[in-house]
Order: sequence, then C-alpha cells, then structure tokens
Amino acid sequence: MKKMIIIIFLMLLVFILSILSIFLSGTAKSITVEDVKNFILYGTTGDKFKDTILWDVRIPPLITAIIVGGVLSVAGLILQTLFRNILASPYTTGISSGAILGVAISIFLGLSLPSFFDINKDIIGGWIGSGLALIVLLYLAIKLKDTTGVLVCTLLFSYLYYGVESYLISFADNTQIQEFWMFLQSSFFAPKWKDLKIMAISSIIFLLSTYLLSKQLNALLFVENYAKSFGINIKHLIVIILFLSGFIVGVIIPLVGIIPFIGLASPYIARIIMNTSDHRWTIPASILIGILISLICYLISIKLFAPKVIPVKSILDLFGGMLVIYLIYRAEKRNIINL
Repeated sequence: MKKMIIIIFLMLLVFILSILSIFLSGTAKSITVEDVKNFILYGTTGDKFKDTILWDVRIPPLITAIIVGGVLSVAGLILQTLFRNILASPYTTGISSGAILGVAISIFLGLSLPSFFDINKDIIGGWIGSGLALIVLLYLAIKLKDTTGVLVCTLLFSYLYYGVESYLISFADNTQIQEFWMFLQSSFFAPKWKDLKIMAISSIIFLLSTYLLSKQLNALLFVENYAKSFGINIKHLIVIILFLSGFIVGVIIPLVGIIPFIGLASPYIARIIMNTSDHRWTIPASILIGILISLICYLISIKLFAPKVIPVKSILDLFGGMLVIYLIYRAEKRNIINL
C-alpha cells in the first residue's frame, strides 16, 4: 500500500510539473493559465494563434522531456541489474557514445542511409552506432567475468568512439561541424511531431517489453545459478536486455543529443524511495523519477537565463555530476556499488 501511495504521489508531481512546463516554456505573456486549462480540457484555447503556439512550440519539448526521462531511466535500471552495478547506464556502458558516433558518421560522411517508414536518417545512424557498441559490450560481457572490468573497458571504448569523431571533425566543413556541435548540446526542442511519433512508439515497445521481463530481471539480481533454477536462459536474457537498451538509445540520442546521468541516478533513487529492488515497483518508480529529473532540468534550462535557453546537457553535467558523486560516495560507504 505504501509503495502504491509513493507511485501516485510521483505521478501527481509529474502532472504538476508538466502543467508548469506548458505554462512557463515560452515568452508569450498573452497565454494565460485559463488558456492552458482550456487547451488541456477542450483541445483549444479559442484562439488559433495561441493553439499553434501551444501545439507546435510548447507541447513537443514537454513530450520529449517526458519520453527521454522515462526511457533512459529504465534503460539504466535494466543495465544496472544486468551488471549488478549501480554505475551502469547507457552513458557509462558506451551505448550512448556508439549512437553519437553513428550520428557523426551520418553527418560528416554524408552517407545516404536507407530510410524506413520515413525514419530520420540520424536515427538509422544512431541504431547502427549503438548496434556496434552493443556488439563490443556483449563480447566484453561474455569474456570478462568481473562486471566492473566490463564497465571500465566500455568507458575506454567510448574514448575510442570520441577519437573517431575528432578525426571526422578534422576533415569536415564548417556547416557539418556546426550541425554536429548543435546536436551535442542536447535539446528537447529538436524533435518535431513526426519524430515524436517514432519516439513514442519505440518507447511503448521498450517499456512494455521491459516490464514483461520483471520476473527474469528480479531473478537476475541473485546469482546466475539461482536465476537458472527458474528456467531462465541467462545468455538469451543478456542479449535481450542489451538489444532493448541499444534499440531505445538509438532512437533517443540521435534526436536529442547527449543526455547523461538520468539513466544512472533515477534507478538508484527509485530503489531508495521504494525500499525494494523488485522491478515490478522500481520500473514505474524509475520512469516517474526520470521524468521528474528531466522536467526539472528542462524548466531550469529555459527559465534560468530566459529568454536564452541553456542546453539541457549543461544542467545535467553540473547537477547530475554532483549527484552521482554523492551517490557513489553513499554507495561505497554502505558497500552497495554492486547490487
């Protein structure tokens, strides 16, 4: 009962922050609280100009922030479960870096990548890059028994990916460099409705698939022999977890840029406030906490130096970095780096 109350409370906070984001994410003072209320309840403010501002300018970044915060948190949660280490996340396992490399190749080499169902070419590049990073990660996970060693190696491979990007930048023209630089800054304003549809469909597939794996993920928290006693094929489960993580990161990162720390901090906080590692509870809690962090960073980025917008990555690098240092210190003190 207590856990359900916490979930409901988190949902209420997400709802409040979402409404605030719609109202605060802009400089058009003509849009009032009444306008926002009418738009939410009736689908229109009664003014086409205001409707356009809300629908095309304010709603897309809000939905982007919600999707990004939710899915990256769950991706971090399942990777932490797989490696039994609280430092695992799409950012630290090199999956994000691989996706970024795929986007870099798409931009700098101007490759004519195949387009499926009108999918953004950068997403195709991100899938290819994250797929290559997953192959490296899977190989290391099979060969190395120490999970900490796997994470260290994937971080080193991230530097290799960055090295390739630097090489590509050296031979790029100014237009390509500017495009890649803008991509690296991270923005919830970049995705439009066409992109949001792809993000939403991919996120639903990812989240539903992950939740259906709750029983297997719970078993994976224990030793492998214990998990095998439940009839779980560990190798297949590893491949599924890595595939799901690479799939969603390959969609999100090419559209919004680098979003660090959310996938690392949210699962940790979820376990603390839910007082359990049961994925039936930590998955929804991680989703909601990730959304809250994402929305808070979004509001700070647009209001701190308004009308100038600060890249979301800058906010996460500053506050997320300090938060992660604290979490690592707390975890080492309690000897829970490994789950």
